[in-house]
Amino acid sequence: MSVPPVTVFDVSAPLTDPEQLKELLGIPFTPEQTACITAPPAPQVIVAGAGSGKTTVMAARVVWLVGTGQVAPEQVLGLTFTNKAAGELADRVRTALHAAGVTTPADDPTT
Repeated sequence: MSVPPVTVFDVSAPLTDPEQLKELLGIPFTPEQTACITAPPAPQVIVAGAGSGKTTVMAARVVWLVGTGQVAPEQVLGLTFTNKAAGELADRVRTALHAAGVTTPADDPTT
């Protein structure tokens, strides 16, 4: 399976460095988490134990991809096993996008 070429989207506060993302979100990601977050755009699966930071990494990956202009927010699909987990992921993504200055509450179609 080949990955399509990356199209850069205009964002209000572009990210350029993983350290910048860590600072904006206030989260000290491990090297493994940072590698997942900053991997090239392609489908990914994150498998880890409970409480290991999977949801946080998924939310940060969305911020990274949107904040670096690699994808538009409406191009992201996150899959979970339960409606509760989906709601939690959506809330974390929304909060992280706002915290990083990538989107504003006015950009949020759910509000």
